[in-house]
Amino acid sequence: MMLRESYVRIGPGMQPAVHELRTAQDMLSWYAGQTITPGQRAFLTAMMRLLLPGLEPVSVREACCIIEKTSSRYPYIGHLDDDASLAVVVGGNGHAARGSDEIGRLAAAVVLGEPWDFPIPPEAFAPALAPRERRVDGSCPEYLKPPFGLC
Repeated sequence: MMLRESYVRIGPGMQPAVHELRTAQDMLSWYAGQTITPGQRAFLTAMMRLLLPGLEPVSVREACCIIEKTSSRYPYIGHLDDDASLAVVVGGNGHAARGSDEIGRLAAAVVLGEPWDFPIPPEAFAPALAPRERRVDGSCPEYLKPPFGLC
């Protein structure tokens, strides 16, 4: 008799159990622990029982992620500088796993300088840049100098 292993991934439909992280310290603390709350565990277990009644898992592994929301609610896909030497693809808005193939394809096309071939215009995906902080003399603060920031 051949034993077969099966894996089930349930998520990210945890909107009722999401806890907003508002500060950098909140995010650092979360990344250090990466644990789900008892409420999140109960929610995911209930979803599993609803979707797969009668399933008795041999083991359960929990993994966490942060859902980052962009101001446009689209991922940022584009260059950060005028000479196109630095590009980003960030901000899945809770849907990056589902759309990762297409997001990756669009990002590769942008980096390779290929024509945009998506029904939503590329401007909708343009990265939102914060103004660069500079001192009165025009220099950058130490915390913005590489490797911690670009100036």
